[in-house]
Amino acid sequence: MTSVLVVSPEPVGERMAGPAIRSLELARVLAATCDVTVAAAAPGAAIGLPLLEAGMGDVERLVRAAREHDVVVAQELPPVVIERLARGPAKLVADLYNPQVVEVLEGVAGRAAAERRRLHRRIVARSLAMCAAADLVLCANERQRDLWIGGMALHGLIEPGDHDRDPALRERVMVIPFGLPDGPPPEPSGALRRAFPAIVPGERVLVWGGGLWGWLDPVTPMRAVRLLAERGGPRVHLVLLGAARPALAASGQAGAGERALAAAREGGLLGELVHVNAGWVPYAERGGWLADADLGVTAHHDHLEARYAHRTRVLDYLWAGLPVVATRGDALAEAVERDGFGAAVPPGDPAAFAGACARLLGPDGAAARGRIAAAAPGLRWSAAVAPLAAWCATAPANERRPVRRGVVRRAGLAQYRWAFGETLAGEGPAAAARRVGRRLRRAVRLR
Repeated sequence: MTSVLVVSPEPVGERMAGPAIRSLELARVLAATCDVTVAAAAPGAAIGLPLLEAGMGDVERLVRAAREHDVVVAQELPPVVIERLARGPAKLVADLYNPQVVEVLEGVAGRAAAERRRLHRRIVARSLAMCAAADLVLCANERQRDLWIGGMALHGLIEPGDHDRDPALRERVMVIPFGLPDGPPPEPSGALRRAFPAIVPGERVLVWGGGLWGWLDPVTPMRAVRLLAERGGPRVHLVLLGAARPALAASGQAGAGERALAAAREGGLLGELVHVNAGWVPYAERGGWLADADLGVTAHHDHLEARYAHRTRVLDYLWAGLPVVATRGDALAEAVERDGFGAAVPPGDPAAFAGACARLLGPDGAAARGRIAAAAPGLRWSAAVAPLAAWCATAPANERRPVRRGVVRRAGLAQYRWAFGETLAGEGPAAAARRVGRRLRRAVRLR
């Protein structure tokens, strides 16, 4: 049986955001046919699988664990670990479902120019190192697949021999989307309405699942509920499910949530038509909260990030049987519109957003719910991860793909360079020198 180490970039446990959720759900499906261990930073929690408490800073522990497994699945790894895996027998699967090379362009907006360059170039170098070392690259949709194939081709990572062996490159860059839980749709728990007693029986609820990021646009749904209130009839509320994403401080996105709440407050909506859960709903409880709502909503600004995004909150809405109103521009919004799961509207258009909500809160909603229920079995995690499970099953018998170690090495050094710049700018020369010393010692020990 193939042994697989799934490395989560964030702790797995009671409260998780997208990266940890994906790591855990991939591991759960792979465990049906493989011997799976999850590696994640402390604090750990009971997840029903062997758990190694090892975060991105636990370099030696990650390297030792990788040596003990046939396959390593990771969204990111420290440079020295990537270099070590490139020389070892373990197959590396780079799970690049979240294309940070594009997302970072929005994520660092508003920072000083030098800081923006450092962060952007560091993430580009990390992504290149992962692609250069990987036997298999994962992504979440066909648009992302085009992005990674293009990037790899321009860096010489796709050669004639690769094309000869796999003309469509399906065994090199594989689409593994987010999925729905394999169990039945969740039942309403009453938790959402108990948390916000201003929502009285008979009133309707739009739910915004997931975090509040700078590239998202919660203000348009806020303005939409105001427009719906002006039309009369039962009041429609917007509930933002999570203002305190796990690892929020490290994400650098705390300010985005604060700006969204300020907009609701200034518009006189906060506590009246817009309600905010100050914490983060536990993963095991989220279904009951979602099922208390009538529609799931998501909105973003018109920018490059949206084209390659995979709005994972939309999958949760579909699991809960909620029709969706989304901003047009990303792959899942396209699927919502194409498959009749709801409606997609232009960016930054509160009137169009309100109109779509009104239609789906009326007769259109029942038809959308029916289509969601019919499609749900094909969207489950077990179906989504099946191609990866099949790949892992044969991985030990296959030779490693030839690794361009020079590219890996140069990309690793570039990560060190830009990380050094961040530390120097933020913590001073002494801290930067200590960081370089630690990395040099690790590199010597691990060779």
